[in-house]
Amino acid sequence: MDYDAVIVGAGPAGLLAARKIAAKGFSVLILEKEKDLGTKACAEAVSVSAFETAEIPKIPSVISNNVDGAIVFPPDETRCIRISGGSYKGYILNKPLFLYALASRAAAAGAELEMRSEVKEILMDGGKPHALVYERRGETKRAGFKALVGSDGVGSLVARACGFNMAGYAIIPTIQYVMVNCSVPEQGLIRLYLGNDVAPLGYAWVFSKNESVANVGIGVRGKPAKIYLDKFVSNHPEYFKGANIVREGGGGIPVGGQVQEVVRQNVLLCGDSAGQVIPITGGGIRTSMAAGSMAGSAIAEALEASNMNLLQSYPEKYGEYWGSRIHKSLRVLKALDKLNDEDLNLMATLVNGDDIVDLANGLDIRRVTSKLMKNPMVAMKVASKFL
Repeated sequence: MDYDAVIVGAGPAGLLAARKIAAKGFSVLILEKEKDLGTKACAEAVSVSAFETAEIPKIPSVISNNVDGAIVFPPDETRCIRISGGSYKGYILNKPLFLYALASRAAAAGAELEMRSEVKEILMDGGKPHALVYERRGETKRAGFKALVGSDGVGSLVARACGFNMAGYAIIPTIQYVMVNCSVPEQGLIRLYLGNDVAPLGYAWVFSKNESVANVGIGVRGKPAKIYLDKFVSNHPEYFKGANIVREGGGGIPVGGQVQEVVRQNVLLCGDSAGQVIPITGGGIRTSMAAGSMAGSAIAEALEASNMNLLQSYPEKYGEYWGSRIHKSLRVLKALDKLNDEDLNLMATLVNGDDIVDLANGLDIRRVTSKLMKNPMVAMKVASKFL
């Protein structure tokens, strides 16, 4: 069967793209290889703006916990920095339910969703993608398209098959436990732990879902993630003595920044497949939704005008805000990678919550850099590299 657009991957990016296209009256097919939505391990934290980006009302049933801020722990945990108040609020989602809400709106707009549908091959006509072959419950099927969206995550088949330039694409391996019977104080504050002994070139996290359940995970580079996560849990009996793991998951998170090419002919990449994740935080739900929304709008405009050149409006629009933030966060990450634990402890005495938020999220980097440059040791080693 032929469609105006086919979306590969029913995550935040794919579902937003599908809704935008279908809402304009075009036929859309979403293919998801998993048997359920939201199976990938995820810390599930979003800012309060997530529902606005998703263009849906705040739905209490998809929110596991309200977030009032964060506590960032350097290697010397006694020097922790608290981030709270003002705009530092968000939610811990029940991500599967959140995706169900997005899928419902895509379906209401007219999109078709097929689960357990794994793409096997992209078919070309004169070097241009025009159809794909997928397998659904043992049956081989074909779907033609005018536009194709690859929102199929890390290791994107669409990106590989369609010849996208993925130079610089890098991932950090992660593993996460969902733990019950935890004793985490102040459940409204997420906890982030830094240090080369804690999480080499990454960080560990504790995100409470309620008074006794928490997402506990870690991302590291160059080291075995599970060993470090088990060590972290063991080293914090005040949180986890008597706690039990009820779910374990893992995967890779892109931390190399957005790939240079997100549109190629009639194919667009969105979300993890395009590296559209804030590198330091690993946050990708809102960045992916924004990408899917913009990509879907660009496809609808291109289809209406029968002009695929209009697809370029997607990277142009995305780059104005999100692309810039991702790029700045990547620069900071590369500088922080050079710091040892002593350096991290020193920085913890020089920055406050606002500074950490700006650095991590690629916001007002120049302001924080100017502040750090006043310390000769930090200026020489890291601050100048932020710019």
